[in-house]
Amino acid sequence: MATLLHMKSIKIKINLATYFFFLLSFLCGYFKNVLYIFLIVFIHELGHVIVIRAFKYKIVEVELYPFGGITKIDKPLNSSLTKEAIIGIAGITMQLILGLFLNLTHPKDYQLLSFYNKTILAFNLLPIIPLDGSILFHTFLEKFFPYQKAYYGYQFFSILCFFLFLLYNIVYQVDNYFICAVLLYRVYITWKNRPYLFHRFYLERMLYSFPYKKIENHRVDDLRVLKKETRHFFYQNNHYVSERQKIKEYLYKNRKA
Repeated sequence: MATLLHMKSIKIKINLATYFFFLLSFLCGYFKNVLYIFLIVFIHELGHVIVIRAFKYKIVEVELYPFGGITKIDKPLNSSLTKEAIIGIAGITMQLILGLFLNLTHPKDYQLLSFYNKTILAFNLLPIIPLDGSILFHTFLEKFFPYQKAYYGYQFFSILCFFLFLLYNIVYQVDNYFICAVLLYRVYITWKNRPYLFHRFYLERMLYSFPYKKIENHRVDDLRVLKKETRHFFYQNNHYVSERQKIKEYLYKNRKA
Protein backbone atom coordinates (compact mmCIF):
# COMPACT_ATOMS: atom_id res chain seq x y z
CA MET A 1 0.00 0.00 0.00
CA ALA A 2 1.13 3.53 -0.68
CA THR A 3 2.07 5.63 2.31
CA LEU A 4 0.05 8.67 3.31
CA LEU A 5 1.79 11.54 5.06
CA HIS A 6 -0.02 14.52 6.55
CA MET A 7 2.04 17.71 6.63
CA LYS A 8 0.22 20.79 7.93
CA SER A 9 -3.17 19.57 6.66
CA ILE A 10 -1.78 18.68 3.20
CA LYS A 11 -2.05 14.99 2.38
CA ILE A 12 0.99 13.74 0.49
CA LYS A 13 0.65 10.34 -1.16
CA ILE A 14 3.76 8.52 -2.28
CA ASN A 15 2.69 6.18 -5.06
CA LEU A 16 3.61 2.52 -4.69
CA ALA A 17 5.60 2.65 -7.93
CA THR A 18 7.89 5.23 -6.33
CA TYR A 19 9.02 2.72 -3.69
CA PHE A 20 9.57 0.14 -6.40
CA PHE A 21 11.77 2.50 -8.42
CA PHE A 22 13.75 3.50 -5.34
CA LEU A 23 14.41 -0.18 -4.54
CA LEU A 24 15.26 -1.00 -8.15
CA SER A 25 17.59 1.99 -8.43
CA PHE A 26 19.34 1.00 -5.19
CA LEU A 27 19.92 -2.55 -6.46
CA CYS A 28 21.16 -1.28 -9.85
CA GLY A 29 23.42 1.46 -8.46
CA TYR A 30 21.29 4.42 -9.63
CA PHE A 31 19.79 5.41 -6.29
CA LYS A 32 21.33 8.88 -6.35
CA ASN A 33 19.92 9.57 -9.81
CA VAL A 34 16.37 8.64 -8.79
CA LEU A 35 16.73 10.60 -5.56
CA TYR A 36 17.72 13.75 -7.49
CA ILE A 37 14.76 13.32 -9.83
CA PHE A 38 12.40 12.87 -6.87
CA LEU A 39 13.82 16.01 -5.23
CA ILE A 40 13.18 18.07 -8.39
CA VAL A 41 9.63 16.67 -8.61
CA PHE A 42 9.04 17.64 -4.98
CA ILE A 43 10.27 21.19 -5.60
CA HIS A 44 8.05 21.42 -8.69
CA GLU A 45 4.93 20.34 -6.77
CA LEU A 46 5.86 22.67 -3.92
CA GLY A 47 5.48 25.56 -6.36
CA HIS A 48 1.91 24.48 -7.11
CA VAL A 49 1.12 24.03 -3.42
CA ILE A 50 2.38 27.51 -2.48
CA VAL A 51 0.27 29.23 -5.14
CA ILE A 52 -2.84 27.11 -4.49
CA ARG A 53 -2.68 27.89 -0.78
CA ALA A 54 -2.17 31.58 -1.58
CA PHE A 55 -5.42 31.48 -3.61
CA LYS A 56 -7.11 29.72 -0.65
CA TYR A 57 -8.13 26.69 -2.67
CA LYS A 58 -8.33 23.34 -0.90
CA ILE A 59 -5.61 20.82 -1.73
CA VAL A 60 -7.16 17.35 -1.71
CA GLU A 61 -3.93 15.43 -2.20
CA VAL A 62 -0.41 15.63 -3.59
CA GLU A 63 0.57 12.33 -5.20
CA LEU A 64 4.25 11.80 -5.97
CA TYR A 65 5.37 9.40 -8.67
CA PRO A 66 9.01 8.46 -9.43
CA PHE A 67 9.22 10.99 -12.27
CA GLY A 68 6.41 13.44 -11.59
CA GLY A 69 3.60 14.49 -9.30
CA ILE A 70 -0.11 15.37 -9.37
CA THR A 71 -1.62 18.01 -7.09
CA LYS A 72 -5.38 17.50 -6.80
CA ILE A 73 -7.37 20.65 -6.00
CA ASP A 74 -10.94 21.25 -4.87
CA LYS A 75 -11.87 24.49 -6.62
CA PRO A 76 -14.74 25.81 -8.75
CA LEU A 77 -14.68 24.97 -12.44
CA ASN A 78 -15.60 28.61 -12.99
CA SER A 79 -12.50 29.88 -11.21
CA SER A 80 -10.48 32.77 -12.61
CA LEU A 81 -8.54 32.01 -15.79
CA THR A 82 -5.68 34.16 -14.50
CA LYS A 83 -5.45 32.04 -11.35
CA GLU A 84 -5.60 28.87 -13.46
CA ALA A 85 -2.65 30.06 -15.54
CA ILE A 86 -0.64 31.08 -12.47
CA ILE A 87 -1.21 27.66 -10.90
CA GLY A 88 -0.14 26.06 -14.18
CA ILE A 89 3.19 27.91 -14.34
CA ALA A 90 3.96 27.75 -10.60
CA GLY A 91 5.79 24.41 -10.75
CA ILE A 92 7.73 25.44 -13.85
CA THR A 93 8.68 28.71 -12.13
CA MET A 94 10.07 26.80 -9.15
CA GLN A 95 12.21 24.73 -11.50
CA LEU A 96 13.50 27.87 -13.20
CA ILE A 97 14.45 29.23 -9.76
CA LEU A 98 16.15 25.92 -8.98
CA GLY A 99 18.05 26.12 -12.29
CA LEU A 100 19.21 29.64 -11.47
CA PHE A 101 20.35 28.48 -8.03
CA LEU A 102 22.30 25.58 -9.56
CA ASN A 103 23.97 27.91 -12.06
CA LEU A 104 25.03 30.30 -9.31
CA THR A 105 26.26 27.72 -6.79
CA HIS A 106 27.54 24.83 -8.98
CA PRO A 107 27.02 22.19 -6.28
CA LYS A 108 28.39 18.68 -6.39
CA ASP A 109 26.81 16.76 -9.29
CA TYR A 110 25.80 20.08 -10.86
CA GLN A 111 25.75 18.65 -14.38
CA LEU A 112 23.50 15.76 -13.38
CA LEU A 113 21.09 17.93 -11.40
CA SER A 114 20.96 20.53 -14.15
CA PHE A 115 20.28 17.89 -16.81
CA TYR A 116 17.43 16.32 -14.83
CA ASN A 117 15.94 19.72 -14.02
CA LYS A 118 15.92 20.78 -17.69
CA THR A 119 14.52 17.42 -18.83
CA ILE A 120 11.66 17.47 -16.30
CA LEU A 121 10.98 21.12 -17.14
CA ALA A 122 10.69 20.34 -20.86
CA PHE A 123 8.54 17.28 -20.14
CA ASN A 124 6.09 19.30 -18.03
CA LEU A 125 5.60 21.77 -20.87
CA LEU A 126 4.13 19.04 -23.09
CA PRO A 127 0.38 19.66 -23.65
CA ILE A 128 -0.56 16.17 -22.42
CA ILE A 129 -2.99 15.68 -19.52
CA PRO A 130 -2.18 16.14 -16.62
CA LEU A 131 1.08 17.99 -17.36
CA ASP A 132 1.37 21.74 -16.84
CA GLY A 133 1.52 22.33 -20.57
CA SER A 134 -1.99 20.90 -20.90
CA ILE A 135 -3.28 23.17 -18.11
CA LEU A 136 -1.88 26.25 -19.84
CA PHE A 137 -3.24 25.14 -23.22
CA HIS A 138 -6.67 24.47 -21.67
CA THR A 139 -6.69 27.89 -20.02
CA PHE A 140 -5.79 29.50 -23.36
CA LEU A 141 -8.70 27.73 -25.09
CA GLU A 142 -11.12 28.69 -22.31
CA LYS A 143 -10.30 32.34 -22.82
CA PHE A 144 -11.63 32.27 -26.39
CA PHE A 145 -14.06 29.35 -26.59
CA PRO A 146 -17.10 28.06 -24.65
CA TYR A 147 -16.34 25.69 -21.79
CA GLN A 148 -17.38 22.50 -23.58
CA LYS A 149 -15.59 23.32 -26.85
CA ALA A 150 -12.44 24.23 -24.94
CA TYR A 151 -12.65 20.98 -22.98
CA TYR A 152 -13.00 18.83 -26.10
CA GLY A 153 -10.20 20.73 -27.84
CA TYR A 154 -7.92 20.24 -24.84
CA GLN A 155 -8.80 16.53 -24.77
CA PHE A 156 -8.25 15.83 -28.46
CA PHE A 157 -4.98 17.78 -28.64
CA SER A 158 -3.75 16.00 -25.51
CA ILE A 159 -4.54 12.60 -27.06
CA LEU A 160 -2.76 13.58 -30.28
CA CYS A 161 0.34 14.73 -28.37
CA PHE A 162 0.28 11.58 -26.25
CA PHE A 163 0.47 9.33 -29.31
CA LEU A 164 3.26 11.48 -30.76
CA PHE A 165 5.13 11.12 -27.46
CA LEU A 166 4.51 7.36 -27.48
CA LEU A 167 5.74 7.13 -31.10
CA TYR A 168 8.89 9.06 -30.12
CA ASN A 169 9.54 6.55 -27.33
CA ILE A 170 9.10 3.62 -29.70
CA VAL A 171 11.21 5.02 -32.56
CA TYR A 172 14.09 6.19 -30.36
CA GLN A 173 13.76 3.33 -27.83
CA VAL A 174 13.54 5.73 -24.90
CA ASP A 175 11.59 3.13 -22.87
CA ASN A 176 9.52 5.61 -20.84
CA TYR A 177 6.60 3.20 -20.92
CA PHE A 178 5.71 3.58 -17.25
CA ILE A 179 5.34 7.34 -17.81
CA CYS A 180 3.27 6.64 -20.94
CA ALA A 181 0.99 4.33 -18.95
CA VAL A 182 0.41 6.97 -16.27
CA LEU A 183 -0.32 9.65 -18.89
CA LEU A 184 -2.72 7.38 -20.76
CA TYR A 185 -4.60 6.59 -17.55
CA ARG A 186 -4.94 10.30 -16.68
CA VAL A 187 -6.18 11.11 -20.19
CA TYR A 188 -8.76 8.33 -19.92
CA ILE A 189 -10.01 9.50 -16.50
CA THR A 190 -10.35 13.08 -17.72
CA TRP A 191 -12.34 11.94 -20.75
CA LYS A 192 -14.55 9.63 -18.66
CA ASN A 193 -15.42 12.44 -16.21
CA ARG A 194 -16.55 14.93 -18.85
CA PRO A 195 -20.36 14.50 -18.33
CA TYR A 196 -19.96 15.07 -14.59
CA LEU A 197 -17.80 18.15 -15.20
CA PHE A 198 -20.27 19.66 -17.67
CA HIS A 199 -23.14 19.29 -15.18
CA ARG A 200 -21.02 20.66 -12.37
CA PHE A 201 -20.12 23.65 -14.54
CA TYR A 202 -23.83 24.40 -15.04
CA LEU A 203 -24.69 23.93 -11.36
CA GLU A 204 -21.95 26.31 -10.27
CA ARG A 205 -23.27 28.96 -12.64
CA MET A 206 -26.76 28.55 -11.24
CA LEU A 207 -25.90 28.41 -7.53
CA TYR A 208 -23.06 30.91 -7.21
CA SER A 209 -22.06 34.31 -8.51
CA PHE A 210 -18.70 34.54 -10.24
CA PRO A 211 -16.94 37.68 -11.47
CA TYR A 212 -17.41 38.23 -15.20
CA LYS A 213 -15.62 40.45 -17.69
CA LYS A 214 -18.16 40.60 -20.50
CA ILE A 215 -21.79 39.94 -21.42
CA GLU A 216 -23.03 37.95 -24.42
CA ASN A 217 -26.55 37.71 -25.82
CA HIS A 218 -27.66 34.64 -27.78
CA ARG A 219 -30.58 33.76 -30.00
CA VAL A 220 -29.68 30.08 -29.93
CA ASP A 221 -31.19 27.88 -27.22
CA ASP A 222 -27.99 26.04 -26.37
CA LEU A 223 -26.12 26.06 -23.04
CA ARG A 224 -23.00 24.81 -24.77
CA VAL A 225 -22.19 28.45 -25.62
CA LEU A 226 -21.43 29.23 -21.95
CA LYS A 227 -17.93 30.62 -21.36
CA LYS A 228 -15.94 31.30 -18.26
CA GLU A 229 -15.85 34.91 -17.00
CA THR A 230 -18.84 35.74 -19.24
CA ARG A 231 -22.47 36.43 -18.30
CA HIS A 232 -24.93 35.06 -20.87
CA PHE A 233 -28.51 35.94 -21.81
CA PHE A 234 -30.77 33.96 -24.13
CA TYR A 235 -33.54 35.28 -26.35
CA GLN A 236 -36.78 33.49 -25.51
CA ASN A 237 -40.43 34.46 -26.15
CA ASN A 238 -39.56 37.95 -27.39
CA HIS A 239 -37.32 38.79 -24.44
CA TYR A 240 -33.96 37.83 -22.97
CA VAL A 241 -33.67 35.49 -19.98
CA SER A 242 -30.61 34.92 -17.80
CA GLU A 243 -28.36 31.91 -18.04
CA ARG A 244 -29.52 30.86 -14.58
CA GLN A 245 -33.08 30.57 -15.83
CA LYS A 246 -31.96 28.52 -18.82
CA ILE A 247 -29.88 26.24 -16.60
CA LYS A 248 -32.87 25.70 -14.26
CA GLU A 249 -35.00 24.72 -17.25
CA TYR A 250 -32.28 22.39 -18.54
CA LEU A 251 -31.84 20.65 -15.17
CA TYR A 252 -35.60 20.33 -14.71
CA LYS A 253 -36.00 18.70 -18.12
CA ASN A 254 -33.17 16.29 -17.42
CA ARG A 255 -34.64 15.41 -14.03
CA LYS A 256 -38.02 14.68 -15.60
CA ALA A 257 -36.35 12.56 -18.26
